[in-house]
Amino acid sequence: MKSHIREFIILAIVVLIVAILRFFMQGWVESAGISLKTGSFFASIDIVLLIACIIMFAREGLAPVRRYWRPAGWFVLFTAWCTILVIAGILITAATGATTYYQDTMSKPPPAPSHHAMMHAIAFFPMAVIGLILGVIIYWAAGLARRGKPALAH
Repeated sequence: MKSHIREFIILAIVVLIVAILRFFMQGWVESAGISLKTGSFFASIDIVLLIACIIMFAREGLAPVRRYWRPAGWFVLFTAWCTILVIAGILITAATGATTYYQDTMSKPPPAPSHHAMMHAIAFFPMAVIGLILGVIIYWAAGLARRGKPALAH
């Protein structure tokens, strides 16, 4: 259990750093000649969420005593943390009047901050479900690898 807590704390700190960098990154990537969409992709909390999904479920799948629900619970908690960071970023951006990737990459104006934040709050549920489904696949593949069988052997 302590390793799951440590893993969660490390990933939570990493995604917090990514969220902070994303807020300030826009000017940096433009001056380096990197497109806005590419910069937005690399500073994406969703990328960290996917990496966390792989780490959490693969580690548990490789463990001597395997329990799917342990990483599942931690993943849902991590998804909630990521959603909170996204919503906080939307509200802070609105309060400071900062320009966002959304404004620069989309051809339409962004939705109202409260509406945009609510859309992300609702998106928590499908994101968690998709992560749990991916987690089953990762957990299964790691379990096969643990037993010495390649996961996708023909």
